[in-house]
Amino acid sequence: MQGRTRHKSWLWALLLTFLSLQACVEPFELKTGTGKRSLVVSGMVTDQNQPELNKVTLSWTEPFDGETKKVLNEPVLGAKVTLQDNRGNSMQLTEGARGVYTLWEDNFRVEQGRVYSLSIRLPDGREYASRPELLRPAVPIQGIGYEFKEFINIVRNSAGVLIERRSMGFEVKAQVQDPTERGNYYRWDTEGVFEYFSNVGDQPIPSQCWANVGSVNTKAVAADDRLVNGRLFEQPVAVVPADIPTKYRIKIRQYSLTAEAYEFWRLLNQQQSSVGSIFDPPPARINGNVFSITNPEEQVVGYFNVSSFTEQFLMINRSTYAPFPGLPYELPIGDCRYLGLYPNVTVERPIGF
Repeated sequence: MQGRTRHKSWLWALLLTFLSLQACVEPFELKTGTGKRSLVVSGMVTDQNQPELNKVTLSWTEPFDGETKKVLNEPVLGAKVTLQDNRGNSMQLTEGARGVYTLWEDNFRVEQGRVYSLSIRLPDGREYASRPELLRPAVPIQGIGYEFKEFINIVRNSAGVLIERRSMGFEVKAQVQDPTERGNYYRWDTEGVFEYFSNVGDQPIPSQCWANVGSVNTKAVAADDRLVNGRLFEQPVAVVPADIPTKYRIKIRQYSLTAEAYEFWRLLNQQQSSVGSIFDPPPARINGNVFSITNPEEQVVGYFNVSSFTEQFLMINRSTYAPFPGLPYELPIGDCRYLGLYPNVTVERPIGF
């Protein structure tokens, strides 16, 4: 059981790095633990010249410490990170804050149908590389729908006992027409923005704001066409919370994957879905596509993705389904910009609101 706990904690550290990177927010920092450090590589490049998506995060992590209940996630600074394709082109990624390396517009030369790999050289001379990945075209999203429903999750309470936790929310689904040829692989990521209001009385200060919460996903969402080949299917991709009765805009990105990348995300989702009971399958080893050139025996954590993507937006008017379970919602008092209730607050009206 201790080994499983250690394994799952490492997986959560990895997932938080992936989701925070793709949601354009700061990488999640975990506290210091003990043990041997491993290099964590997370990120991707796409066929769209958008620096906020074309990023790689490098960090050091350690195994989960069962005594302190902590792990380490320390940024890797001063590395040289280069993207290379199968035609001999090289693109340098630029180091930013907290171990994030970005492919900026001036260096972008990424196209569908080419094969890409990442090379990393640390300040001490150690070298790493990713296995070559084909940039496959993305299948379009046919539409987006949602369903207001009750969710029942099995969680552990403070005493470590498995219990049911019920909640209401909006299950968002992507509609996809799978092509007739077999071997299509998908991954979905989401980004949420919602409006909220405050009670300012007669004061001339803002009472309407918007918050960008970043990625709405709490788990890796990936699928293949093994059971839906050539057919239209729906894939649940995220749950929008039913907490305040305001409009919520969700953006869904649908990424192309190789078979190897799909297997990585599938296993990651499987481990996240485990509740830690004796009925769960034993943790599977999740192999990434990054390896050490200097020391082939060294374990490297994570995956470098090369993907095309398509995206769509959906607006959910949550007030239609209010009141929600729980205490009645009351407007907070004060300037909505400075209440400290939500992240990335703005008074500039986003597109669609």
